[in-house]
Amino acid sequence: MNDTNPMKSNEVKELVQEFAVAISINEINYAVMMCSPNDLDDFIVGFLFTEQVISHRYDIHDIDINIDRQQYTAIINVVVANRCLSELNENNRQANGSASCGICGVKALAQAMPTLMPLPLSTPPDSETLLAVKDDLTQWQTLAKDCGAMHAACLIKDGKIIACREDIGRHNALDKLIGYCINQQLKPSELTILVSSRCSVELVNKTIITKIPTLACLASPSELAVNRARQHNLNLIQVPKYDQPMIYS
Repeated sequence: MNDTNPMKSNEVKELVQEFAVAISINEINYAVMMCSPNDLDDFIVGFLFTEQVISHRYDIHDIDINIDRQQYTAIINVVVANRCLSELNENNRQANGSASCGICGVKALAQAMPTLMPLPLSTPPDSETLLAVKDDLTQWQTLAKDCGAMHAACLIKDGKIIACREDIGRHNALDKLIGYCINQQLKPSELTILVSSRCSVELVNKTIITKIPTLACLASPSELAVNRARQHNLNLIQVPKYDQPMIYS
């Protein structure tokens, strides 16, 4: 008798990992983020930079990461320069984030839509370059190959992908990539970011803060994201699955 159980032919090899990551700054609770436990050293640097808690890598004096894989938790304590802590206390900033929306828990609308300096005008990458890196993206998504359900943020330099970070949250993936840029001391004006997800306004804000001139996405951006990009001279481009790239700003 043949076994026709459909589940046996379509078994999941591995499930995506989701951890509760508690972040403390100088022993003061700051945020709890739901994210994947890979590349947490890059994540914390990028997260604090795009939160504008730090302005430079040297603002961080120490990072202590403790991961409990049985409890699906990670505790990160960051020691920052005293001036950063003073500004943080003055702004009364505390974040509680989820995997899907990084601005959850922000206490003031002004913090969700921060005042940012416009970028210098720049020329976006050509369509051929964007289509080529889109085709190369899959081979860089190593975690997605095993379990799926992972967003990717890729760094492009001289027309080629040079780094990729993955996470269950698209903003987390971008923070990890930005942290990589900062840790590697890369020059922002020479870089382009490609994200595998739709483009939210927060991804636009993070890219502007990092001073990277171009953000490309595989899915369409929101209207707010487009308006924000236009106001700040960010090249915002969608690279559809079949059509030519669409420049929104």
